[in-house]
Amino acid sequence: MQTRFIVFIITFAVTGAASAAPPAQPSQVFNQSNGDQVHLQRMKADGLQWFVTHRGDVVVFNKQSGNYEYARVMADGDQFKLLPSGIKVGEKNESSEFSITTQRELLKLRNKKSR
Repeated sequence: MQTRFIVFIITFAVTGAASAAPPAQPSQVFNQSNGDQVHLQRMKADGLQWFVTHRGDVVVFNKQSGNYEYARVMADGDQFKLLPSGIKVGEKNESSEFSITTQRELLKLRNKKSR
């Protein structure tokens, strides 16, 4: 009886590990327009694509400036848009009108909007 129980537990553990979510992608090195390098992790969900810093700050690429910038989250109906803020990754945010969005905050907004 104990042998069957142990086999059941091992089988459950193995199948549970096999169905677990894949590990997060490692961070990559990206170049800013001035040659500075930033380490970012690429993220994608629900048609949005963004990057995350090691602190969890949400970042997007600004095609016009050629820089990775902290993202500004804009509501667009029942969807979100991530727009460049003009503040490069690593620069100090001196604007009192803009606060850097973290991945945790972005996920909370997405979950709240989908209800």
